[in-house]
Amino acid sequence: MPGLKYTMGAMDPGKTTRYFGTAFWDGSKWWAKLGDNLLDARWLDPIQPLQNGKIVVDVTNDGKGQSSALVIGGYTDQPRPSTGTAQSVIPAGVSTQIVFTGEDGQSYTTDRFVGDYNPGDPVYLTWDAAKPTIIGKIAAVATVPEAAPPPPPSTATSGETRLAATASDTFGVGGWGRWASSRSGGEDVYAGTWAGYTLTGSWFYGAPRPELAGKTITRILFKVPARLGVGASGTATIHAYAHTSGSRPGGDVNRVTGPFDISVPQGYPGGYTDLPLSFAPALVAGGGISIAGDPYVGFQSRLDNPEFGKLIISWSS
Repeated sequence: MPGLKYTMGAMDPGKTTRYFGTAFWDGSKWWAKLGDNLLDARWLDPIQPLQNGKIVVDVTNDGKGQSSALVIGGYTDQPRPSTGTAQSVIPAGVSTQIVFTGEDGQSYTTDRFVGDYNPGDPVYLTWDAAKPTIIGKIAAVATVPEAAPPPPPSTATSGETRLAATASDTFGVGGWGRWASSRSGGEDVYAGTWAGYTLTGSWFYGAPRPELAGKTITRILFKVPARLGVGASGTATIHAYAHTSGSRPGGDVNRVTGPFDISVPQGYPGGYTDLPLSFAPALVAGGGISIAGDPYVGFQSRLDNPEFGKLIISWSS
């Protein structure tokens, strides 16, 4: 970045300009590197820089012919995932590394973790200087009944488990979130074929539900989201399946039950529909709902309304 010092000297007093650079450790001190220039900067506390890691630097003219630089933090092109799923444990000399898949569908490796983990464990993550740390396992989703029923005359019990979608997205064009309004984290859900591309959509609900093990599932309700104004007009018949993923996998989901057809009118604002009880095993094991096949159709994401994609699973024991 030639001429940086002249640019700084020409700034109006009190003016702050933001730059994007990298952190540089010379063996005894950290510098903020902007182009070919090393700036002696102050650093927000706490901050854990990484050699050549991306940083944001604010440069301010103090009005006395001097400029000061403040590193306000690091940055990434996409947010770091906050949850993931452990995949394998790799012995590495005297240390151990864990490979996990983040909720963004990407694979990561870390030697920072608290506790013991097995493949398939859903985990919480924290990040320091672009390095992930596994800080614990995600607890099972709790059963939340709307209202406590009166005590039954027998030992039989019943209840409902309500599951809000933890993610919704579209797979196609080479990956997740690469089609129309599903891009840039929009999480809208599309299915069908359009312009030569085949698309599938899915909703995800996180970890398995051990509290449902051994229960008799009596009803499954699914909140079909509001329909987008794309594709053919009129009523569209979508094809719903149960899949086996708690979060976005590397490729498309594995649809194991279905299809079950649902008619969705044009301009549909969203509403509950019954799903077949054959979907229960996949959902209890931590799977979700997917739509695939023509016609081309789109739905609003769970970010537009957290009720969209919600499951209500009724059970008895």
